[in-house]
Amino acid sequence: MIHRQLIFAFALTAAFIFFILYPPWISWYLFVLLLLLIPIDLFISLPGMLSKSVLISAPVTVDTDSDSVLTLITVHKKSYPARCIIARFHASGDGFSVICRIKCSADKGARREISIDTTRSGLTVFEIKRIWTVSLIGLFAFPSKVKLRETVLVLPPAVKPAATMALQQGIKLRPKPGGGFSEEHDMRVYRPGDPVKSIHWKISAKFDSMIIREPLVLPPHSRLIHVVGWRNASERDLILGRLRWVSDYLINRRMPYYIKYQNDEMITEIENESELISFLRGVLDKHSDKIKPISVIPARFSWVFRIDAGMTGAVEKTKKREVI
Repeated sequence: MIHRQLIFAFALTAAFIFFILYPPWISWYLFVLLLLLIPIDLFISLPGMLSKSVLISAPVTVDTDSDSVLTLITVHKKSYPARCIIARFHASGDGFSVICRIKCSADKGARREISIDTTRSGLTVFEIKRIWTVSLIGLFAFPSKVKLRETVLVLPPAVKPAATMALQQGIKLRPKPGGGFSEEHDMRVYRPGDPVKSIHWKISAKFDSMIIREPLVLPPHSRLIHVVGWRNASERDLILGRLRWVSDYLINRRMPYYIKYQNDEMITEIENESELISFLRGVLDKHSDKIKPISVIPARFSWVFRIDAGMTGAVEKTKKREVI
């Protein structure tokens, strides 16, 4: 925008000199025309300058060394003319901070892609706090404050830790206390005390014995993953990679677990990958409120899996309540 202002100022000065040196009417009209462009540019562009803004679209999580982009999208209610939008863009993460100005088209739905630095793991925060909408000719720029903030979690690839043989190989269903409906069930011989409504009459008639349909449910889980803090970026990559592998192992087998970080008093239940991502974002982002700690924990954990940068994978049976 500044270079357009300089070009216009140079043209206006040249027209004025031309008018002084050559009084005929054409020089006068040229000088007046250039002067009129100033209010005309402001009058035509002002509605668009007041109504345009931008949004940030970013992936929740990406892998290290992947080609990922963040997108700036131009939005406005009505299509008024304007030249472009300039945004003051701030990207920060573990050990780096970058501030630059990004130029976007003023057309509705226009997109500007910005590459995300995936060479290091961790949480990268992208912020835009001020934008300038440039007039059609480029003589004016209307500033406005915005509050846009997106975080992208960059995770290393899954790394298999040591001593994974100690992990449970599967999960066994157990009879549902009190009976009732369940998607999973088993057939067994009737025992005294079983409810009559559970008898499967067709199968009982076929086998000439009383067979009941017993509902099965998942047993209450009491698995804990204890994540030890890291001291540098290399340890962080190793620990997060091991955590991803163990988490995928448990979630793919429908084995929910609890997780805690370092010696914090907070413990969180994880049932799917999105909950793990929310937990990691909360650990890495001090401004995040996405961690949902729980207050009810098992009386004891069946096993504790410790993940650190050293000899990770030792599983210990707990005989008393785990101190959280």
